[in-house]
Amino acid sequence: MANEENRANPGNRPVGPQLKKAREAKGLSVVEVAEAQHLRPAIIQAIENGKYELIDTELFLKGYIRAYARQVGMDGNALIADLNLELEPMRQEQAQAKAANPLVGIERRRRKKRRVAKAALWLVALAVLGFLVFSFIYNPSQLANLTGAGDDPTTQSTPDNVLPDDTIDGDVSVSSGNAEGEPQPLIAESTGTFSDGEAPADSSGSSPAQPVENSAVIVDNDRPTINTEQSPQVADNRGRLEIDFIDDCWIQIRDASGKSLASGLKRQSDRIDLRTETDIRLVIGAANAIGTMRFEGAPVDIGSKGVVGNRAEFVLALN
Repeated sequence: MANEENRANPGNRPVGPQLKKAREAKGLSVVEVAEAQHLRPAIIQAIENGKYELIDTELFLKGYIRAYARQVGMDGNALIADLNLELEPMRQEQAQAKAANPLVGIERRRRKKRRVAKAALWLVALAVLGFLVFSFIYNPSQLANLTGAGDDPTTQSTPDNVLPDDTIDGDVSVSSGNAEGEPQPLIAESTGTFSDGEAPADSSGSSPAQPVENSAVIVDNDRPTINTEQSPQVADNRGRLEIDFIDDCWIQIRDASGKSLASGLKRQSDRIDLRTETDIRLVIGAANAIGTMRFEGAPVDIGSKGVVGNRAEFVLALN
């Protein structure tokens, strides 16, 4: 009767025996399944025996079961539904134990107070830093110096800067445009005697134009503008984390305060691109599912982070 009920209601059967039966039907050993999943054989045995407490988290447990089901040709979603029914009594017991234990609530409030204190400390530090920057930039003495330098008429260019060296005083007049750095034609005031080397004025009383000198000044004035427009802009990668996935992977990313930045099951071709202002802690359930990882523009070698059983847990610090 019990076997007939299990066949009629497959959702009532434990997940572990279902996977074990499918594995044996495929002719696979525990070691072969573990090697294919890049896991320790003890984890496969714990799943088949229903000892789920030996798995780190429920998230990892569900990921392992999905991969196991895919290898032996079973429906992963149906097994996860059975697993949720199987874990519900355990969840209720844990919830009741937490509610009955006053130390759990005390520890939770203590952690909350620590987070609030840390956030307040950061706010105070930012406020002090902002005040120092504001005081340095908007120092009244510096503003007075800048204002005085702008109003000092001696800093302005004089017409003598654009006059030729051999021009006789009183022979030419300069328009107001010369004071602004723009070249203007020189107009003779009279048709009197000119010094040696000067060209005579025409019948209208104006001196010949000097295109060579004016064009040279225009080219010099335009050159810095061109250089400024073509200056490159450098991208800021501070605190940026980029991850590309080539297979299913379970990942959890938290900042220094414990705040979750990203978590859950990532599929093939998924991508994570985030920024943070603090160090970050990563827990990766399948290290071989990471295609590329870059932090602050530099590649991260996961193999050097101490991968154990295809699982990696490490911290990336800001430069």
